[in-house]
Amino acid sequence: MMSEKKSKSVLRRRANEVRNYRLLKKLIPAILAVIAALLILVYVVSVMYSKFGSFTVSVNKYHALQYGLSLSDDRYFSAPTSRLNCKAVEEMTNIDGATLDEIDLGAVDGNDSGENYLCYTFYCKNSGKETLSYEYSMNITNMTMDIEKAVRIRLIQTYNETLVAKDDFARAAGVDEDGNSVPEPDTVAFFNKNTVTKGVIEDFKPNDVMKYTVVIWLEGNDPDCVDSIIGGVMKVEMKFGVTSTSDVDPETT
Repeated sequence: MMSEKKSKSVLRRRANEVRNYRLLKKLIPAILAVIAALLILVYVVSVMYSKFGSFTVSVNKYHALQYGLSLSDDRYFSAPTSRLNCKAVEEMTNIDGATLDEIDLGAVDGNDSGENYLCYTFYCKNSGKETLSYEYSMNITNMTMDIEKAVRIRLIQTYNETLVAKDDFARAAGVDEDGNSVPEPDTVAFFNKNTVTKGVIEDFKPNDVMKYTVVIWLEGNDPDCVDSIIGGVMKVEMKFGVTSTSDVDPETT
């Protein structure tokens, strides 16, 4: 009887081990699948963070194929696209903006940032078949710790290799007695709280190219450049979109 009971106990134990083994065989793939999914999610999040960095440029798509703008971070448009990105320098410290005048900003295509400033050169081209007008706007999409108070943004525009404008933008220092914005010295005041500047380019013919160089830095001479903004983050994006078109045959213009 003792031998029979012992035999039954061994059989039950082995049966339980078999059930547990089978259960583990089913659970292990599921657990591995969950871990793999989490790793993929972390990877995707990191890729998205890298893709949408501190300065981005994008073009709104137009409804007609014969009208269109394309972007490139090289003058040869070797890889035309509708979106560009430049990652800012980490832990940027303030500088004297006057030192930037000693640098040939825009001489290098793409990201040519220095140790304490962002410098990005890109090109916008009429890749369609018709003459058009387009608008552009530079917007602040995120800002923390009032860092925008001390930020300077230089925008250099060159149309078909001819300089159009070179402006330094800053948040308004205040308002005058008539309620008008008073810009910081030697700058143009931001268009509003979230928009740095905006404008329209007209009569942009097929294959015309506008070169843009954007420079961003913290101005050490600004009275608002104080310790309280240390650790602040600012993200800027520039958007382009077709506003009107012309039916003029480009071969006759």
